[in-house]
Amino acid sequence: MNRRFLSIIVVSVLLMTTLFSGCSANQNNTSSNKNETSTVQKQDTKKSVTIKLGMWSSSPAETKIVNDQLAAFKQKYPNINVQVETIVGDYMQKLQTEIASNTAPDIFYLDSMPAPQLMSSGVLEPLDDYIKNNNVDINDFEPSLLSAFQWQGKTYGLPKDFNTLALFYNKDMFKAAGINEPPKTWDELKADAQKLTKNGVIGLVLSSDLARYEAFINQNGGSVYKDGKVTLNLPENAQALDFYTGLITKDKVADTPQNLGGGWNGDSFAAKKAAMAIEGGWMIPFLKDKAPDLNYGIAELPAGKQKSTMAFTVAYVMNKNSKNKDEAFKLIEFLTGKEGQQFVADSGLGLPSRKSMEEGFKAKYPERAAFIDGASYSVPWQFGLLGTKVPDAANKASDALIMKQTKSAQEALDNAQKQLGQ
Repeated sequence: MNRRFLSIIVVSVLLMTTLFSGCSANQNNTSSNKNETSTVQKQDTKKSVTIKLGMWSSSPAETKIVNDQLAAFKQKYPNINVQVETIVGDYMQKLQTEIASNTAPDIFYLDSMPAPQLMSSGVLEPLDDYIKNNNVDINDFEPSLLSAFQWQGKTYGLPKDFNTLALFYNKDMFKAAGINEPPKTWDELKADAQKLTKNGVIGLVLSSDLARYEAFINQNGGSVYKDGKVTLNLPENAQALDFYTGLITKDKVADTPQNLGGGWNGDSFAAKKAAMAIEGGWMIPFLKDKAPDLNYGIAELPAGKQKSTMAFTVAYVMNKNSKNKDEAFKLIEFLTGKEGQQFVADSGLGLPSRKSMEEGFKAKYPERAAFIDGASYSVPWQFGLLGTKVPDAANKASDALIMKQTKSAQEALDNAQKQLGQ
């Protein structure tokens, strides 16, 4: 959550969120209490320990999810006390300071973007033995989410939730333009945007941001980072960026949120200045607040040669220096397990990271199915040890194209590749 779109939103994100039914969960807890009585009594005899959990809080709703999860965890493990540390301001900077001074929490949030830096530095505890000893089914996690927290064959985090990108569209504008369903291909996206661009409304609002146009690169068979190397200037990437920015500069059916008088895509869409926008689940609470009467739908991103979207995710990881590692993993296991994830699913704030819970989420929130359906073909927002240097360079490339400061998408991406020393 440290990229341009998240700094604009950190509303989110991201994701951020998608990055999250209660009665049934409560019933399950009640029915299982009898079976767990003897276990709890045994645990009561254990020495009481305190685990510190480090997190940021994007909203009161997120804080409530964690508090509810911890209340349920306490019922199951009465000998484990959890102390929450909500880190405000620059999360990673403060966290790294705490790690250096050996005062960091036992477990804490870790976004996918900076994850490689911490995984490679030896400050995180590998979770593989704990996963094996506690029979945790990691195959139930979406592969794109889990892979973001794996490094050199080891797993360092379990994803707590996620969000993907989808297409938000104004149903009333679609109806007025005679469009019966959202676009499914690039050609349809362009054609629909042309029909919708009229009466002071642009067809599509587009951020000049790799966090959005990388999805188009991947859809075109390209990649930004592969096998530990930056691959920004592939021909497939240039074709995708040319299409993306061309909607603004050549076809005149899209524009940036800044040119439309907003700070991010959500502003333009909420103000009905754009008929379509590409964003994550964090748009939903924003629109509920800013445009409660807006009649909109959500669809999977229009596909190029193949389907693809972005995955923005956060995991719980363990401090290498935790003095209560077994108990710390019990907390990670619970928060990312089905019981803990049910609180995420019920809230609707983010998406549950376990595949086995996706159908239940879609049944409760059918209008959000596009986010879940995109998970299986999503690409994690992550660029190895280069981190945010990659989107910084890529954003300059798209900016240069939109402002017509460079001849072609290929030249812009070649410059970005050179800037990264790759």
